[in-house]
Amino acid sequence: MYVIHIGQRAENRTTLAGVLQYLNDDRDGKAMPRVDDITVRHVESGAIPVAQLASGNFAVRPAGSQRGILTMILDGVDRFIVRAGGKILRPHEMSRASWGAVVAAGRLAYLPVEAIDLSQGDAGPLFQTADLFEEQGPLDISEFVCGEFVRRFGYGINGPQYAPNASPNARHEVHVAYALLRGEKVRDCIINTYRENPQHGRHDLWMKPLIEVPALRGALSPNVLQALCRIMRAEKQEITPHNASKLLAALRHVPRDASDVQVDDALFEAGILPPRTVPTPKLPAGENAQPVTKLAATIHARISERQFRDSMDKAKGEREALRISQREFDRQAGAAAAYRLSYGYEWPNRVALAIMQRNAAALLQIFDGPKDWNTDSKRALRDELGVDILQCAAATRRRRLFALCGFSEAEQAEWEANEVIEKAQKRTDRELSDATHQAEAARYRLETGQVMSGREYVDFCIDAGFTQLIDEPRGSARRYWIHDPVKRASRPLRAKDGTLGYARARLARIAAPEALAA
Repeated sequence: MYVIHIGQRAENRTTLAGVLQYLNDDRDGKAMPRVDDITVRHVESGAIPVAQLASGNFAVRPAGSQRGILTMILDGVDRFIVRAGGKILRPHEMSRASWGAVVAAGRLAYLPVEAIDLSQGDAGPLFQTADLFEEQGPLDISEFVCGEFVRRFGYGINGPQYAPNASPNARHEVHVAYALLRGEKVRDCIINTYRENPQHGRHDLWMKPLIEVPALRGALSPNVLQALCRIMRAEKQEITPHNASKLLAALRHVPRDASDVQVDDALFEAGILPPRTVPTPKLPAGENAQPVTKLAATIHARISERQFRDSMDKAKGEREALRISQREFDRQAGAAAAYRLSYGYEWPNRVALAIMQRNAAALLQIFDGPKDWNTDSKRALRDELGVDILQCAAATRRRRLFALCGFSEAEQAEWEANEVIEKAQKRTDRELSDATHQAEAARYRLETGQVMSGREYVDFCIDAGFTQLIDEPRGSARRYWIHDPVKRASRPLRAKDGTLGYARARLARIAAPEALAA
């Protein structure tokens, strides 16, 4: 028996592993005691020193060799906890604290410093010699502890499997939850530990119903119970002793490997789950409430119907594959119908007005694209006005669009030539604007000491007669200059600060009128 004193409070533990579990257990936010306030004493052997590690955990320092200390700790766990009553207990048959002691013993495989002062070597208490019957040679602590666990208990330091074909697990709440799920007997004192402190099982969100509603224990497969808990939690409905019988009746014929969708369907069919909310359609108002022409009405009908059909086909495919529940299918169907009613005439009227106004630029932006671009509007144009721009070459498509606006071939050529000039001008303006903005942030100092922005510097150079850009290699980089061919003088520019780009754009702008004049 070990007696632990922390200040004026005393606790008893039957094993040294239990002492480690108590000292290092989760304190639920309480302050950690000082090591000087802790004493540990064995009723027969006397005091056992306590140390605090760099990690903050507490360690015990019993006398003995490494093998002797580990064997003594494992013997205590074996005799007083795991094999109490002559049979090996499973984790859910032990209290949470008792299983914590088993885990603390297993933790010595990779944290032996919690029980052994490794700086002292492997020396015993008598004349600093090894134990008389201890095997010779260095001790592999990890291999020793892991091997002893398997030999004594039938499982490793990570604990036994919590279910067939499952991985080993050292968490007590997992083993308790699965034992309750299987309907196995779990002592009330163990269940009360989790009932009184929900923090212990806070990560196992389906454990609470098994504790609070005994009717669920052994009644459902893991898949079905976990799906039930997820769905009820999402719907903000409690699982209680009052509705447990109705829930179990609804799930009586659900397969053991059922998915969340199948469980959702069964609960919905039983009237336990309500239908999902469908958005109320917001009817279009104002300019978008009515079509301006028959073409606009046809475009609206085609687009709204196609969007509705696509949404329904997607929902039907997911429903047939059981990726969504019946409730979700109904919601998606209702949402698709609501969107169809809410779809206004903004786009259809935009297309129809562009045709009425013979706005070639707008029609090219709408229709002059790949075959799969705005196909609903293109089909409506073919059906209502007889202009087919779906099955034709790009040049033919543009010609038909210009003809729709009343352009002859010569007028089309003139319009396109002007468009090229306008695009080039817009591109030049945009490049100049971007370069100006970047050059404004740069700073240059002249020989006179005057400081100006990069834009002012370039303007100053151009106004002074610097009209040529030259560059020269400098290793793997290049250096740039703005050059005055008359004075044969040059001033530096930099690409990174925008002055090179700004100078190039300014000089191009100056050269453009001269080229047009020539």
